[in-house]
Amino acid sequence: MNLKVVTNSENFRNELEDVVRAFEPYVSLRDEGDALVANVYVCEKKSIETEIKMKDFPTISRKYKVDPNWNALLLKRNLKRYLKRDFYDFVSNLTKKNLAYGSLTGIRPTKLYYELLSEGKDAHKELTEYFRVSEGKAKLLDDIIQAQKGIYLEETGKTDFFVNVPFCPSRCHYCSFISEVINPKNNRLPAYADALCRDIAAVSLNKERRAIYVGGGTPTSLPPELLSKVLRAIGAQGEEFTVEAGRPETLTEEKIAVMKECNVTRISVNPQSFKQETLDLIGRRHTVKDIFRAYDLVRKCGNFDVNMDFITMLPEETFEDFKHSVDTAIALGPENITVHSLSIKRGSVFAENNYDNFSDKLSLEMSDYAFNVLEKAGYRPYYMYRQKNTSGRLENIGYALPGKECKYNIDIMEETHDIYASGAGAISKRLFGDGLIKRFAEVKDIKGYLERIDEMIEKKIAFFAE
Repeated sequence: MNLKVVTNSENFRNELEDVVRAFEPYVSLRDEGDALVANVYVCEKKSIETEIKMKDFPTISRKYKVDPNWNALLLKRNLKRYLKRDFYDFVSNLTKKNLAYGSLTGIRPTKLYYELLSEGKDAHKELTEYFRVSEGKAKLLDDIIQAQKGIYLEETGKTDFFVNVPFCPSRCHYCSFISEVINPKNNRLPAYADALCRDIAAVSLNKERRAIYVGGGTPTSLPPELLSKVLRAIGAQGEEFTVEAGRPETLTEEKIAVMKECNVTRISVNPQSFKQETLDLIGRRHTVKDIFRAYDLVRKCGNFDVNMDFITMLPEETFEDFKHSVDTAIALGPENITVHSLSIKRGSVFAENNYDNFSDKLSLEMSDYAFNVLEKAGYRPYYMYRQKNTSGRLENIGYALPGKECKYNIDIMEETHDIYASGAGAISKRLFGDGLIKRFAEVKDIKGYLERIDEMIEKKIAFFAE
């Protein structure tokens, strides 16, 4: 069935349309679709009334009291919550489907959890009874909030650092990041490293650093001398320091020695799968043996915490294939294991080839298995986020052994700390209180970044001088 949203609240249109998208393929959003009307009214500042209706289907009409203590922000927040939840109920009745995260779209579930706590509410009860979140997912959120204690909102006077190295040995078919596949004979690695080092040093913040994260791309695509140049420019002094080595074939003993010398504390070695046929299908240019070799090398050469990433719903993978990957990772014993729900992103090879990752049942089985077996093995979920176009509209979850949680991952997801970011496509953030966040984004493409580095530095200096 094709639907078109008609509403008297244009400010909430995007949220309403996101609800329809969340129910795809059971319904689709189309300009020529059947009119689904979603209206909300404030009646004499005493009550809020919603009306959700469509021809030939029962109307949902509900009335709620307005708390006289609500300010303009809280009134708007509750207008959206009421309208969106009732709209979700209508589409759920229409499709005879319930979503694991209920009416939640466009907000990080943990952020809403903290929001509900700040309002003096029982967050678990609100999530299940009001927002229609499943009991299992509400329990997952309970666990994440518990795991974040002692990290969330700690050291807010410090700033996080992010450095982007957008180069890879090849492009994974699920990837939509603007990154450059390295040409061994003719590449821009030296020029990029030079510009990046200038970018890193551009602003003196007069703040201590809390956590550093070097991502990409694959930072360990850099040859040892350039990797050393960039990491030394960061100048870590013992704070949490993560470097992504997402492609195990890029890790060498020399590069690991560089990271050890530069005070790196955490390395991501990301298999995505332990099935060779899957690695070949998704555009990875390494073998399963490369994963074990890289992991052993990291363990042998330094005292690092290790993260491993995996993805549900990869092409031609069965439940048993995914189970094998997670079980193998647990046997290896990395401190962190991250489980991503495959998202079909615009610009990726999967999107161009119309890869269909839709199977709510299988994706939920994979996600639930990972949660249950990792919990039994002593891991606990400590951060999460959701993306569009995933099977089951599920989530990405970071699991950690107790005491091994990554501060940077929590900070960036909960938006609790300033971030000084450097590199093509990097986004710096400043928090000003009352939910006000300002951002400064650098040029995304590498060519533009190199050509405009002086301009970026000048603008960044002004941004942090505000």
